[in-house]
Amino acid sequence: MDIGHLRLAAFASPAATIAALGLPIVIFLPPLYAELGLGLTVVGTVFMITRFFDVGTDPIFGVLGDRINTRWGRRRPALLLSVPILMLGVYLVFLPGESATSTSLLISMLILYIGWTIFTLAHTAWAGELSTNYDLRSKIMGTIHFFSLLGTIVVLLLPFLLDQFNVNATMQDRTMIMGLFILITLPLLTGAAVTATSEPTRPAETPLPWGEAVHSIVTNAPLRRLLLADLLMGIQGGINGSVHFFFVGQVLLMPEYASFYLIVLFVTGLVCVPLFVKLSYRMGKHATLCAAALITAVGTISLFFIPAQQFWMTFVVFIFVGVNIGAKDFLMRSIMADVIDQDRVNTGIDRSALYYSMLTLTAKVGLAASVGIIYPMLDLVGFNPSGVNTESVLSGVRLVVATSPTLLLFLVVFVMWNFPLDKATQQKLRGQIVE
Repeated sequence: MDIGHLRLAAFASPAATIAALGLPIVIFLPPLYAELGLGLTVVGTVFMITRFFDVGTDPIFGVLGDRINTRWGRRRPALLLSVPILMLGVYLVFLPGESATSTSLLISMLILYIGWTIFTLAHTAWAGELSTNYDLRSKIMGTIHFFSLLGTIVVLLLPFLLDQFNVNATMQDRTMIMGLFILITLPLLTGAAVTATSEPTRPAETPLPWGEAVHSIVTNAPLRRLLLADLLMGIQGGINGSVHFFFVGQVLLMPEYASFYLIVLFVTGLVCVPLFVKLSYRMGKHATLCAAALITAVGTISLFFIPAQQFWMTFVVFIFVGVNIGAKDFLMRSIMADVIDQDRVNTGIDRSALYYSMLTLTAKVGLAASVGIIYPMLDLVGFNPSGVNTESVLSGVRLVVATSPTLLLFLVVFVMWNFPLDKATQQKLRGQIVE
């Protein structure tokens, strides 16, 4: 199926709203609930429990999503169903009032994650099914990723702009303005998406027996490689993100620019998306992914050498670090569409939502694991995040922060370099699939 530029933009636009959920949950919401009197331990425990719940439900909703079959399609009903659930969760979490309790926070976060998971899987699976063309899949996923990065940048700017106009703005004010942005744009952009394009029709399919379904997944070599690469990318991105404020503030001695450099990362990614889409047409998806990883590796290893308080040198390095943000997510999703073709040839069943749920699962596990990996390493070199650190300790921090993500990026290149599903192979697979 071909799709025009305006229709594709309309279909992809809800990704901006969905992406706007990510940073507030990590950066703004935990401090908000701590300020409301729940206590750091309670807040941390609730957010941890609900995150594990979110990870565990991905494959469940993936299986359920693939079994939906209505006269309105498979993905459209799930997408529309998720909107009121997600809006309720956002309202409860972002605008809690003054009487928040641990129970209300737990229930609110569970509602939010259920709506978020259903929406994301339905939208991504629908996107993967819009075209059978190797290159057009990259264009579709790239457009979605472009809107995701745009939404992330907007949600970063909203509290910044609020602080410029209201010097007395509270954390509750900041989360409220972000919550209102999500509540207003989600139904509008979802409405644009579901009316922008038709959903490919699929014949009714008999689910595989459980044992056969699991065996087909375990023996799918391209799937294993892609999920491993995605896991490594998730850990690498999580490491860069979780040490960002420590590194810029205490190693580079520029705490006032920490948020600015964060925006630099996402703007770089935004600019790079169309460039990598075009490059994937020439080089292929996996080769383009490797190229982006190597460019970012230049930036991550350079973190060891940047002198403190060098604004422009740091600016250039963070541009290199941000390059991979513009490539990894949309290329992983586009490659997954080709992996799904391989699975469909092997099984005769279309399991797009299940396969994309595995991709979101590895990304989430990678982000969660990154903190558990990098923080003990910082502790090992003697780093004190709230105190004074010696030059030798700061050199140790540089070494850890520079080498760990660089090593992970080289491992991604090793895993994906000779990936078996190139354009010619994917076209052969499509020829074997009876629509």
